[in-house]
Amino acid sequence: MANQEFDKRIKSGIKRGDKNCFRILYRRFYSGLCQFACQYTGRSDVAEEIVQDIFMKLWMGRKKYTIEGSIQSYLYGAVRNGALNYLNHLALERRFNNETTSQLHRTITYIQISQEDGSSILIDKEFEKSFAEALEALPPKCREIFLLNRKDGLSHSEIAEKLGLSKNTIQRQMSIAIEKLTVRLLPKIK
Repeated sequence: MANQEFDKRIKSGIKRGDKNCFRILYRRFYSGLCQFACQYTGRSDVAEEIVQDIFMKLWMGRKKYTIEGSIQSYLYGAVRNGALNYLNHLALERRFNNETTSQLHRTITYIQISQEDGSSILIDKEFEKSFAEALEALPPKCREIFLLNRKDGLSHSEIAEKLGLSKNTIQRQMSIAIEKLTVRLLPKIK
């Protein structure tokens, strides 16, 4: 009953703009909310910022929002949502940074190649031709297995199932393919 009375008094005080009621609420929950947010974020500075933001929004929107249920439940729910929003934003930011870094590396590589005299492009073309010839020289089943693994990304088990062969056969054929390709291509790389 005491919690319900406290909630009622604090809710009505904040709605009226009573700064003292707001201070009481802040002092009572701030520390616990920060610890709670820190469990999500792992960073106390971010946790404090989330909690302060929740209190600021509560105060700024006091006239238009009505808190249903207990204040404690409302605050912890709001902090949880704030922490999850932070984590989602962080994940999005990391993904964007990784994609941007990848694109930057591709661009730099392209610029470096295009600024050269064309010899690296010629070497790449020659190697591609040699690789295609070496691949064509493999026995048909060996070549098929190699391409299913390296080009299509299938595992040895998936290839075995697809072709109706044993996993050991697939492993043996991959070893043969790699050995033959290495023997044919190694002199071209040096």
